[in-house]
Amino acid sequence: MMNTLLRTAFSLLCAAPLLAAPVQAEPTNFRVGLGMLRYDVHPAADYMPDFRNTGFTFSAEFPQDNYVGSRFIVYREDDDDVSLWGYETQLMWGYGLAQPGFRIYTGPAWHREVIRSQANGSRQQRVFNGWGWQLGTGWQIGAITLDVAATYRDPKDYRDENKRAGNNVIPDPILSNVLVSYRF
Repeated sequence: MMNTLLRTAFSLLCAAPLLAAPVQAEPTNFRVGLGMLRYDVHPAADYMPDFRNTGFTFSAEFPQDNYVGSRFIVYREDDDDVSLWGYETQLMWGYGLAQPGFRIYTGPAWHREVIRSQANGSRQQRVFNGWGWQLGTGWQIGAITLDVAATYRDPKDYRDENKRAGNNVIPDPILSNVLVSYRF
C-alpha cells in the first residue's frame, strides 16, 4: 500500500512540470475568429450579392512570422434576394502579423463559392471560383486582433453569369470583411 502511494506521488511530482508548462507558455500565433461580410458583384443581376446585404464569416489565421502568414475564411450570406456560401484562402505578406500593434498586409487569394441564381424562372446553384488579390489592415491588442480586409476577385466567372442573365458587362467583385480573432 505504501509502495503504491509512493509511486503515485512520485509520478505526480514528475508530471507536475509537464502539466504546468502549457498554462505558462506563450500563446502561439494561431488565431480563430468571427466576422461580418459585405460582398458586392456590380454591375450584376439582382440575385447576385451586393453591398445591401450582410453575411458572416469564420476564419483561421496563422502568421509564420511578422511578415508572412495565411488565412482561411468560410463565409455565408442568406436572405430573400441573395443566397451564397463559400471559402477563401489568403496568403498574407505584410508587417506586424505576429506582434501586438498595427498590422498591414496584402497578397493573392483563391476562392470557391456557390451562389443561388435564377435562370428561366427557376433557381439554380452556380459555382464560382478563381483568383483575387486581398488587402487588409488591423490592430492586435494582447490576444485579440481586429482586421478590416477586402479582396478584389477575377471577374471571369461573374461576367459569364452576367451573360447568362442577358447583361454583357464586366463586373467588379469585391468581398470585404471585418474580422475579430483570438490568438491561442
